[in-house]
Amino acid sequence: MLLKLSVNNFAIIRNVVFEPSKGLNIITGETGAGKSIILDAFDLILGARADVKTLGDPTEKCVVEGEFALNKDKFEDFFSSNDIDFEETTIIRREISTNGKSRSFINDTPVSLQQLKEIGERLVSLHSQHENTHLNDRDFQFNLIDGFAGLSEDVKKYKLQFSHLKQLLSELSELKSEQDRLIKEKDYLEFLINEFEQLNLKENEEPVLENELRILSNADQIVQVADAISTSLSESESSLIDALTQLKNKARSLENVSEKAREIANRLNSVIIELKDVVDDSFSLKESVIFDENRMEEINTRLASIQHLKRKHNVSEFSELLKVSEQIADQLIAIGQMDAKVEKTQMEIDQLRKQLFSMADKLHDKRLKASKDIKSQIESSLKTLEMPHAVIEFAMDLKEELDDFGRTSLNCLFSANPGIAPQSLNKVASGGELSRLALSIRAIEAGNRQLNTLIFDEIDTGVSGKVADTIGKMFKQIAGSHQVLAITHLPQVAGYGDKHFFVGKIVKNNTTVSYMKDLNKEERVEELAKMLSGDEATDIAKKNAKELLKV
Repeated sequence: MLLKLSVNNFAIIRNVVFEPSKGLNIITGETGAGKSIILDAFDLILGARADVKTLGDPTEKCVVEGEFALNKDKFEDFFSSNDIDFEETTIIRREISTNGKSRSFINDTPVSLQQLKEIGERLVSLHSQHENTHLNDRDFQFNLIDGFAGLSEDVKKYKLQFSHLKQLLSELSELKSEQDRLIKEKDYLEFLINEFEQLNLKENEEPVLENELRILSNADQIVQVADAISTSLSESESSLIDALTQLKNKARSLENVSEKAREIANRLNSVIIELKDVVDDSFSLKESVIFDENRMEEINTRLASIQHLKRKHNVSEFSELLKVSEQIADQLIAIGQMDAKVEKTQMEIDQLRKQLFSMADKLHDKRLKASKDIKSQIESSLKTLEMPHAVIEFAMDLKEELDDFGRTSLNCLFSANPGIAPQSLNKVASGGELSRLALSIRAIEAGNRQLNTLIFDEIDTGVSGKVADTIGKMFKQIAGSHQVLAITHLPQVAGYGDKHFFVGKIVKNNTTVSYMKDLNKEERVEELAKMLSGDEATDIAKKNAKELLKV
């Protein structure tokens, strides 16, 4: 239930505080005073879009704040799932800065517009004269039937599954497109991978081949150097190893005389051992290098093939070439696996469609049953609104394909007068008839939805007299279980209010601003008298006003 609405700097509204009662709250006022603007401000804290044009004074920010009394059992799930502290008196605030940027808060926790909309749908139901044109809307009609039949949760589950189906269908389309693309590339990819397979590249092969080629290209020089080393160290008559051996022996002869001489002998021995190893390695180097012209040609051919592939695939490193080979192989594997992916996705779609058809059939059956009851209730309500011959039909057929509401084809048909077959609403109903139909629907809907507050914005347009009195009674009846805010121009309706607020406008500092006043009994008599007779509240009008107010 709305406890208080505070609005500052929204259009022509400055510092207006609205504190409605639990029951029926009537709002009246002169044309252009700002009655509907207050509801526009109300929309802001329910998640409506806003921009800098909403600012009355462009140099100051706009702030709209609503206080609501909430039942913990009904709202704890929302607060828990959105990680917001629950308060029995919850404050929703919306701020529009001078640059048009918006910030939203629930109990001082920043929230998104989507979160505002989510809680707003559970807090308030707003019905205006403009929504009469929406009675033909498919969504409106389905929501009416489903709400009356208690199918809202079932429809929500169905829509989640249907959304999943659309996602799977989109995935299948993408898979098939990718499959077609890969199939077109398959022959070329197989040609590319065949080149790699024929070459049979090995890890680090290119640098190994390049090193082998360098050795073969310099074979004569390597042999000459190896011969020179081994000859100088051990094969000549004055070889270095022989000379060092003699020197070692001389030093060894003094080892008993000098510790230093023993150390020198040992070091010379180590050098001789190392040089003998060098001689052995030189022999090995010489033996390992065998000039082979055929092998050089083979290596050059293979390196040329590798370079050709690197240029072809636009890579500079051998390791990158190996990655290209892996990628092509992966693409070919993906082509092979694509059929399985397509088949698996198609199977999921078929299973989900079967499940959705079952859900849709059950929804259709329940809608058919509910439509008979809601038809009876609406027609009964219309009789009380001086439309005794009104007929409403909910034509339903079972479609072949699914949509976001199931398989039901729904069309609401209406006739207000005898002898005229029910047709689409825009063909057979006047403005006043549409208003009464909309009110009847909303009155029935109110009994089937757990809402805190209902707002009616001049939904009684186009009616008067006895019908207006009946509408007032209907508002009063709804207010027995819901908080109701009703903007009206009919004194017969206004007389039923538990509270009556007047919205007016004044010029202040050369600026037109709105104000809202909670009327006392005497002021209510005066206001209703003016509504009955015009700007002048005559004695007769005041008497009629008192009768309407039963005072």
